[in-house]
Amino acid sequence: MRKLIKSSLSVALAALMSVSMLSHAGEAVAEEGSSGVSYNIGYMSEYWYRGVYQAESSVSFGADMEMGSMYIGTWMADVDQGIEYDFYAGYNFELMGIPMYAGYTGYFYSDNFDGDYQELNIGGDFGFMSVDAAVNGVYDSVDSTSKAITSQGYQHYTITVPGLMLGMPIDYSYQTFTGELTGFTHELSYGTTVSGVDVGLTLGRNSDDSTAADDRPQDKDTTYANFTLGYSF
Repeated sequence: MRKLIKSSLSVALAALMSVSMLSHAGEAVAEEGSSGVSYNIGYMSEYWYRGVYQAESSVSFGADMEMGSMYIGTWMADVDQGIEYDFYAGYNFELMGIPMYAGYTGYFYSDNFDGDYQELNIGGDFGFMSVDAAVNGVYDSVDSTSKAITSQGYQHYTITVPGLMLGMPIDYSYQTFTGELTGFTHELSYGTTVSGVDVGLTLGRNSDDSTAADDRPQDKDTTYANFTLGYSF
């Protein structure tokens, strides 16, 4: 997922809503009926995704291909230990006049930074709010000693209220895990474009029961902020 501009997962939802979600993470770039290839580069002063710390600072690169209503892409970024590389694909459509998407996203990491996350995604823009759901998710982690693989099932939901509905240029999102992963996050985000460069600010607060952050308990129940830059071509 393009987490810089990639919306919290959702690559596709970002495209449908034309909203700059500074979240991660999971977020395509195609408008329905368009076609072509695009690229993006970005920088995050701190990399947080779904309320989980990833890196002190991070540089990212992504590529997307649009084929009518279908999209496919990849996104990668440096994390505290190694590289994150994501793959996603999906389809944009309308249901009763509501822009929606359905697709797949996989998150993978080098150097044993984290296990693999794979999930199905569906979301829609209802105007007064947008909903992004990661369903049927599977998290595979590898024990560093025994090399045994443990699989956990999860879901993740993001509800975003655009700033215009709040009477201010700041979006609010509530994000939560369910299933065998737990934890929730509140985020406020602001995005604008300056001379073709996407600029964003995010302020977030995560919960103290985030199992996705078990490796860094000091980053639970904490407030975080980051600054992002992105450019697409």
